[in-house]
Amino acid sequence: MCGIAFIYNSNGSTADSASIMRMVESIKHRGPDALTHIERDSVALGHARLSIVDIEGGSQPMLSENGRFALIFNGEIYNFKELRLSLEKQGVNFKTHSDTEVVLRLYERDGSECLSLLRGMFAFAVHDLKTGQLFLARDRLGIKPLFYHWDGSSLVGGSEIKALFASGQVTPRLDPVAIRNYFRYQFAVSPQTVFDSIFELPPGHFMNISPGSEPEITQYWDLDFPQDGEHESLDEDFWLKKFGDALDDAAITHTIGDVPIGAYLSGGIDSAATTHLLKQHVEDKVQSYTIKFSNKDHDESALAKEIADYIGVPNKTIAVDDKSEQDFVGVLQDCIYHLEQPQRLAVDIPHFLLSGLVNSDEKKVVYTGDGADEILGGYDCFRQDYIRTHGNDIKDSKERQDFYFKDFKNDFAEDQMRLFYKLHESSNQQAAIDKYGCYPAWYDFWHHLDGLSEPLFDEILTSSNVDQLDSSADLFRKHIKGLHPLNQSLYIETKTRLPGWILWKSDRLSMAHSVEARVPFMDHPLVELCARIPPGLKLNGMDEKYILRKLMMPHMPQHPSNFKKRAFYTPIREWFFTPERQQALIPYLSTEALQKTGYFRTDIVQQYMKEVNAYGQPENLDQYYFVMKREWVLFLVLSIQMLHQLFVERSAPCFHLDN
Repeated sequence: MCGIAFIYNSNGSTADSASIMRMVESIKHRGPDALTHIERDSVALGHARLSIVDIEGGSQPMLSENGRFALIFNGEIYNFKELRLSLEKQGVNFKTHSDTEVVLRLYERDGSECLSLLRGMFAFAVHDLKTGQLFLARDRLGIKPLFYHWDGSSLVGGSEIKALFASGQVTPRLDPVAIRNYFRYQFAVSPQTVFDSIFELPPGHFMNISPGSEPEITQYWDLDFPQDGEHESLDEDFWLKKFGDALDDAAITHTIGDVPIGAYLSGGIDSAATTHLLKQHVEDKVQSYTIKFSNKDHDESALAKEIADYIGVPNKTIAVDDKSEQDFVGVLQDCIYHLEQPQRLAVDIPHFLLSGLVNSDEKKVVYTGDGADEILGGYDCFRQDYIRTHGNDIKDSKERQDFYFKDFKNDFAEDQMRLFYKLHESSNQQAAIDKYGCYPAWYDFWHHLDGLSEPLFDEILTSSNVDQLDSSADLFRKHIKGLHPLNQSLYIETKTRLPGWILWKSDRLSMAHSVEARVPFMDHPLVELCARIPPGLKLNGMDEKYILRKLMMPHMPQHPSNFKKRAFYTPIREWFFTPERQQALIPYLSTEALQKTGYFRTDIVQQYMKEVNAYGQPENLDQYYFVMKREWVLFLVLSIQMLHQLFVERSAPCFHLDN
């Protein structure tokens, strides 16, 4: 696990050594063990190494024997030993024991076709000295990041956006269209980012660029689901065996490397499963790590400790106290610097602190349960879609109203049900289906902030009313036609929120502390298998991730909720927006600060600041929903203001590396 950076001058001009050195320095947190770079004519390649596989060898950039190819690589190839054996049988001799050299040798032999052989998480670049071509590739699901800026003559890119800014060749500007879209979707829609003219190479794609030409991007992988009703089997035992074998295989393959592996552990089934499987397959003692909250409504540390004891692994916790004098604003600023995107929720803070605990414990690798919800239908939105589909069967308008506002009055706030009721009107449903090819399970969530965000936007944002997801809708419609509704939503999930937020924060918040996060649920053979599992074994009635819980429950202690999904929610108001905390927000949310950026109306921000404290501690669902929406809006505003100060105003460390 590392960081990569590159400069490619298509016009043939010499690449600047000082620029690539700054780029590598800006991402040294990703690989503090070695910072290296080379220049080859019009190309510069840089690398920050976190030594995990072949610690003594495997230095980068790595050159082929004849010097024609140069490779910089970020990630892990979990099947590299098998691939190496196959190459050795063909007479290939290796100088190292690294997976990096296996990738280089495969590319030497197969070019872009080598991607189909790679099992793992990766982003890499290969320069061909003979043809002058630069080849870039990213793993199938977007576990590892890769960003670039193209100005018509130079391609500048790397593992993090800050590396592009550190080059001195890319001007930082926030994209007003992307800012607006974060208030709806919680992510920028690939290939866009929140920064103007900076893009990510989409997951499952590669890029070629040759001297004097434009970049060419090609898709090499997609996730395929069976047509509705066309399944290999509907037998539960059949799929339990297949799923269990695939999950076990993913856990085994992810243990490669020459360093100990830890595990994040919450009170949920996803991290419990990965911790249990890791314990089964490594000889070293597995250390688990858990966040402990002072707020009992959010704290699952006791459950995590119970699971750890039952599994037989030690457990360390890091405590976060809502009432402490901890500088939550300062921690958030550090998170935003590493995330390089706005945030609606404060879950990044515990993740960031937990990664710091792993680093202080001298661990470089940690297992996470990320991705299970996205491939097995684990979120509330998938269960909430039950309301829509069953409501559609009720033809009498009075009965339908009772179904929404009486049957679920203990589950949702009245304003939330009014939103659902409106969105679920037949004409509105059909408009969504016409646009996306289905009614996405997240569609209701996307509209929670509509009534609060529009009055908030100042002129810069009101003049940029474009929906980034529109550009992807045609692709969704073509690919999901004829699929079961759950699988339609899961496909859209793998193309949007999974890489755009879940895997993004998993990589960035761990690598901020030089920790490699491994995600066994994102092993592509497992993901492809889960796509084929009948929907009823993923979401069984209202039981989410049914097949995972059925498989893992015999290995777990008794759980008060039978491992039902519980959203990981962290305090926002208590950490940032109480009257006692607001003094620390002046650099970002004062009238002067808001007018300086020009994104948000000062009077509306001040109004929401008052309203977020209107109820003290919410006593019912209606009050909770009222406060929660304002927390989300204000947290987005705060994080966007931080992004602007860090990058547009250039206060971030990546702009001051020459000092």
